[in-house]
Amino acid sequence: MSQNITPATGDVRAVRIVWPMNDHGAMTVRVESDSEVRQVVECESDEVRETLERLPAGTTLPLKMESVGMRGNAWRAVELVDDRRVTDTASSRTEYRAEQKYAPDGEASEQQETAQA
Repeated sequence: MSQNITPATGDVRAVRIVWPMNDHGAMTVRVESDSEVRQVVECESDEVRETLERLPAGTTLPLKMESVGMRGNAWRAVELVDDRRVTDTASSRTEYRAEQKYAPDGEASEQQETAQA
């Protein structure tokens, strides 16, 4: 079964948090496979919302999303997917000093990046 599901039923993608969740429950993520930027404006459950609001910018995680409405770039976070095959894509890293990886047990791990000459 493919990890890429149509937006009507849910869309599982590896995403990197660009802007963490704000006071209104919205956050900006970048889809790792194609650099698409999405605005997550809703969460399916309190558990998903509480986990996402703890994660800092630069965290990469597999996230199931579905489009909200017929227009715009609004997405609902449906589920945090435990997919350990998600890997760091260094080419999409720009402004972050540390790389964050989502750990299914609820802890985000931090790895210091090395400076490139």
